[in-house]
Amino acid sequence: MNAHTVSCQSCNAQIAGSMIHLGFSDMQALYCSSCPCVLLLKDWTLLEKLGISWPHLQAGDQGWQAWDRHLLPIYQKIEALFNPCSCGGTFRFMNSPRCPKCKGLLRGDVYEDKPILKERDLYAFVSVGSIYDINALKA
Repeated sequence: MNAHTVSCQSCNAQIAGSMIHLGFSDMQALYCSSCPCVLLLKDWTLLEKLGISWPHLQAGDQGWQAWDRHLLPIYQKIEALFNPCSCGGTFRFMNSPRCPKCKGLLRGDVYEDKPILKERDLYAFVSVGSIYDINALKA
């Protein structure tokens, strides 16, 4: 994790935060739909324990969809495991990070409803706070 500053595309404010390399840390980031909080999916064994298997499909395989849209139902199953954010928003894989000043999209719609762009975004930007998966699981 290292300090980083981003210029908000919604309000132009300079936002200080931390960049977490998701690949090196073997995590995924689910951003809140309403505020800058981020849920970090750290324990991939949770998925196996709860009966969710990750499809390892490639172009041409049965069930594969362009832009890796075949992952959207898997994302929804994972998202359903977690409580809402304390602000009332929902943590989603395809949410873009939000600005702590204006609550607008910090970097714009970076994933454009294309899961492959989310997979290739190897960094999570944390400006306010993060929640680890185990602390947000539904009972």
